[in-house]
Amino acid sequence: TIANELTRCCAGGTRHFKNSNTCSSIKSEGTSMTCQRAASICCLRSLLDSACDSGTDIAKEEESCPSNINILGGGLKKECCDCCLLAKDLLSRNEACIAPAGFSAGCLRSFNKCCNGDFEITHASEIITGRPLNDPHVLHLGDRCSTAKCEHLCHDRGGEKVECSCRAGYDLAPDGMACIDRNECTTRPSPCSSTEDCVNTIGAYICQRRITRLVPHRHRANRVGNAPRRMRDDPYSRAGEYREASQANTEFGCPMGWLYQHGHCVDIDECATLMDDCLESQRCLNTPGSFKCIRTLSCGTGYAMDSSTEQCRDVDECNLGSHDCGALYQCRNTQGSYRCDPKKCGDGELQNPMTGECTSITCPNGYYPKNGMCNDIDECVTGHNCGAGEECVNTPGSFRCQQKGNLCAHGYEVNDATGFCEDVNECQQGVCGSMECINLPGTYKCKCGSGYEFNDAKKRCEDIDECIKFAGHVCDLSAECINTIGSFECKCKPGFQLAADGRRCEDVNECTTGIATCEQKCVNIPGSYQCICDRGFALGPDGTKCEDIDECSIWAGSGNDLCMGGCINTKGSYLCQCPPGYKIQPDGRTCVDVDECAMGECSGSDKVCVNTLGSFKCHSIDCPTNYIHDSLNKNRCNRVPSACGLPEECSKVPLFLTYQFISLARAVPISSHRPAITLFKVSAPNHPDTEVAFELQLKTTIVDAPGVLPAIRANFLLQKGEKRNSAVVTLRDSLDGPQTVKLQLLLRMSKKGKSFNTYAANLIVDVAAHKRHNTLNLPQLFLAYFQTFTTNYSHIADGYSCIKVCSTDDTECLGNHTREVLYQFRAVPSLKTITTPIEVSKIVTHMGVPFSVDYSLDYVGKRHFQIVQDKNIGIVQLVRPIRGPTVETIKVNIHTKSRTGVILAFNEAIIEISVSKYSF
Repeated sequence: TIANELTRCCAGGTRHFKNSNTCSSIKSEGTSMTCQRAASICCLRSLLDSACDSGTDIAKEEESCPSNINILGGGLKKECCDCCLLAKDLLSRNEACIAPAGFSAGCLRSFNKCCNGDFEITHASEIITGRPLNDPHVLHLGDRCSTAKCEHLCHDRGGEKVECSCRAGYDLAPDGMACIDRNECTTRPSPCSSTEDCVNTIGAYICQRRITRLVPHRHRANRVGNAPRRMRDDPYSRAGEYREASQANTEFGCPMGWLYQHGHCVDIDECATLMDDCLESQRCLNTPGSFKCIRTLSCGTGYAMDSSTEQCRDVDECNLGSHDCGALYQCRNTQGSYRCDPKKCGDGELQNPMTGECTSITCPNGYYPKNGMCNDIDECVTGHNCGAGEECVNTPGSFRCQQKGNLCAHGYEVNDATGFCEDVNECQQGVCGSMECINLPGTYKCKCGSGYEFNDAKKRCEDIDECIKFAGHVCDLSAECINTIGSFECKCKPGFQLAADGRRCEDVNECTTGIATCEQKCVNIPGSYQCICDRGFALGPDGTKCEDIDECSIWAGSGNDLCMGGCINTKGSYLCQCPPGYKIQPDGRTCVDVDECAMGECSGSDKVCVNTLGSFKCHSIDCPTNYIHDSLNKNRCNRVPSACGLPEECSKVPLFLTYQFISLARAVPISSHRPAITLFKVSAPNHPDTEVAFELQLKTTIVDAPGVLPAIRANFLLQKGEKRNSAVVTLRDSLDGPQTVKLQLLLRMSKKGKSFNTYAANLIVDVAAHKRHNTLNLPQLFLAYFQTFTTNYSHIADGYSCIKVCSTDDTECLGNHTREVLYQFRAVPSLKTITTPIEVSKIVTHMGVPFSVDYSLDYVGKRHFQIVQDKNIGIVQLVRPIRGPTVETIKVNIHTKSRTGVILAFNEAIIEISVSKYSF
C-alpha cells in the first residue's frame, strides 16, 4: 500500500541522517517525488531530534548554552539546552521539577530527562502517526503509541520515547501526556470584537453579541414541536454541554436560544457551537434566538440555484457565452446542457474557414454562385444567339457556335474541300483585341501586359497576386506586401523605412533622428530602440525616464549593508558615514580603521598599545611579586634570584613571564570551511633529550558593555604544533565584543622525566565592538580585494573576472573559500515559445587531474534557465519563454572538488541578462 511505501521511504531518510549526519543527496527507497519528499521530512525530523539531544548533552556538561542559532538546527538545540538548564536550576533550589504549560514536545523531553535522569533507550520501528489514540479506525501493529498515555495525539519517531501533542484549542500539560484547555478569552487582543463577549469553551471559544435588556420569549420558526435536536457527528464535539447549558438558562428567565450572562440574556450562536440540526447539504445561519438552514450543495452541471425559490433552473450557456462552440458552429441550448450545430451559409455565400462568417460571392461572367462555389452557366440551355445553321457548344464561362454536324474538336473545323479537320486561326477573328495574339493548335493565347497572366480556361488576362505567388521574395521580411491591379506595393513595419528600390526596408535609428525620448541613454535595435540608464538609476515604468535607486534602503537590514556606519543616498549613487574610530576613504564609501597606537596613544615604558577595530586598548605590564621588568624586552618579566631556593623549588616557579597581545573583530565567522583561527604559536627549545608539557588556562574575562557574552575556556583550543616542543592556541568559536580575555600558557620543561624549568606566557585577546565590514558595492569596491583576472581558474565568454588577493594578516579573507567572481552581460529578445534550449552563456574551468567541477544555478535562475555540463564546461540555456522589458540576474555556483569530493574552491559567476520588449 501507499502507507507502507511511504513508511519505507521515511525509514530510509532517517537511516541516511544516522549514517551521514546530513540531509543532502538523500538516497531514498524509491524514485518518485512523493517518496523523496517523505524521506526528506523524516531526515529533517531526525536532524532536529539530534540537535535537541545535543543541546541537552551540552546543558548537562556545561552551565551555558550556545548563542549561535544561525546553524542548521541551532534554534532547537538552544531551546532544548535552555529547557535542561531550567530543570537543573529547579533541582538546585530544591523546588518541584514541574514544567509550565506551553512547552514544545522536544523541550518537555529535555526538561523531563534533566529532571529524572536518563531514560532507557527502547529500539522501536520508525512509525510516525498523528491520529488520536481512541480512533477505532487506526490499527497499531507493534507501535509504542498503542500503549502510550497520550490524551490526544501520539507521534512515534523512533527515539527514546513517543511524543504527545494536542488538538487545536489545547496545550500540552507539564507531564507531557495530558492536554489542558487553552483559554483563548484571556489572550490579548481578544479574539472577539468590541461588541461581543468572549465565552471560553472546552477546546474552543464563543463570541456572543452583547445585549442590555431581556428579549421576549420566541419560538423557533424552523422547529417542529419540542423534538430534541440532532447534534453534528463529531467525535470530539462538546456541543451537548451547550445544549444543557441553554436549557438550564431558562431558569433565569431567558428563552430557548439565549444565555444568561452578567445579568443579561445574550443570543447563543447555534452554528458556532454545532447545536444546529442542518443537513450535510445545508449551511447554518445564526439568527437572534434561533438559526436557519440554507442549502449549499450545487444543482449540478448546467443548472443554477434560484435564490428566491431555492429551485434549480436551466442555465442558457448560449446567451451567457459560456459555451465552447467554435467559430464554425452555432450554439443551441438544451436542458442542462447545449449543442454545437455546424453553421450553414445560403446560396451565393461563402463561409470563412477561420471566423465562420458568411460573405457574398461575386462570380465572373458566365458563372453563378451555389454551395459556396462558382458554377458554370450552360448558356446553350439558358439561351444563346447562334445562327440557324449552327449549333451551341457550352464552354467554361461562355459558349461557342459551330457548324452543325461538325465532328472536329474544339478549335478545329471541317475543310469542305478535303474533308479533314483543320485548325481555326482565332487571331484572325480579333479575339485578343489590341493585345498580341498567339495562335495555337486548337486554341489561342493572348500576350498580357506586366502584372497579368492569361487564363486559358476563361480566355482572358487576369491580375497576378505577386504577394501570394512569390511570397517572401518580392518584399523585405520587415515589410507587408499589398497586391494592386497589375502590380504590388511593399509597406514597411513601424521602425523601418522603404529603401529606394521600393522593396527593401531599412532600420530607422530613432536615437539619432530624435524620435526616441530617452532621458539618459538610447540603444538602437532593429525596428525600435531601448532606453537604458546610468549606474545608480533604474528605468521607470514608462520605459523612458530614469529613476534614482536608493541603495541605502535596498540593502538596509539585509545583513550585508553597503556602509559600515550611516548611509546617505545621493542622485545616482550614495555616500557612507563611518562610526567612531574609523575614517572615510576618498571614494566616499570605504571606512578604514584608525590606528590610534600609530598616532601616539598609550605611551610609556610599561604600556602596550593594541589597536582594535574602531578603538584601541592600552595595557599596562605590571610585573608580579618576585619579578622585574626585562630591560631588553618590554613585554617580559624576569624572576629575581631570591624568588626561590632549591632547584626542585625553582623548577615550579616560572623563570620569566611574557605578555602577548592580539586583537579580533567581533563575531569572526567560524564554519565548516574554517573551523578554527590560529591566535598564538609557541615554540620551546628542541633538544633531543628535552620534553615540554603545555597547559592553557583562562585567567580573566572582562566585558566592556552590558549584554556581551563572556568567553569561556571551551572557546579556545590548545593543539600540538608542527615542530617538536611547539604548541598552537586557536579560537574555535566566535566571540562577542567588546571584551578582553586573558589566557595563560604554562610551559614545563623536563629532562629524562625530571622537571628543571617552567615558563609562563600571558596571552591577551582584545575583541572589538565592531564586526569586520564587507563592502558589497559591485563591481567597483570589489576591486579593493580582487585584481584583474588573466589566465588562471575559470573563464567566461564576453565578460571579466575578479580574483581574490588577501594580505597575510587578514584571517577572514584567507578563510573564505571563494577565490573568484566572474561577470557577464547578455541580451535576448522577448520569446513567446521555445522549442529547443537556447544557449546564453558558456563557462570554462581550467584545472588538472584529479580535480573535478560542478555547476549549479540559484533559485532565481531556475525559473527560466538551466545549466548543462560537458566535462569542465558549464552551458547556461534559456528553456522557458521570457517577456521583456526586464533584467534577469542569475548566479552560477562553481564548486571545484578533489578526487574524494571535498570542495576546494567555491567560485561564482554573475550573469546579467537584458530582455528586450521586442521579439524577432
